[in-house]
Amino acid sequence: MFIRVATLEDAAYLPRIEKSASELYRAIPHLDWLADGQVIARAEHERLILKRTVWVAETLQDNLVGFLNAEVLNHELHIWELSVHGDWQRQGVGTGLLRSAYQYAVETGLAALTLTTFKDVPWCAPAYAKFGFKPVMNPVLHLRDALNAEAAHGLPVERRVAMRLPITRPEQ
Repeated sequence: MFIRVATLEDAAYLPRIEKSASELYRAIPHLDWLADGQVIARAEHERLILKRTVWVAETLQDNLVGFLNAEVLNHELHIWELSVHGDWQRQGVGTGLLRSAYQYAVETGLAALTLTTFKDVPWCAPAYAKFGFKPVMNPVLHLRDALNAEAAHGLPVERRVAMRLPITRPEQ
């Protein structure tokens, strides 16, 4: 498996990956409805792909098994979605995608990676914390906007958290 920047042709496959990944929510009380929820539209994936801020995990057999889509906001790379197909979860795919996004942030001089996620779901905030993300107590505008949009779509505000991972650069 390898990680690469997504192409427009990849956009057709990303909703299927997200749908498969969301099946995990069936086991979480009061979040099981997310498994039947909407996925990111192909057009939105294409918009971010054109910005070159979408990475895919591809097998040696040319199958896409994961993706991370993000966008530069306020000099930070905000991760909108990280999804790994159910058959490929817990095999380092998500970590590889995060590393690619982090490397992009380093190379482009960004200040941090940011995201919003569930506080209490094992593969969400606890997993991101292992990667180095920390909860943000006073979110900046783009994180507040993301949390507000999520609330408007029915996500439980009390279970959501904004997180940030500052970019560290090697000494020159």
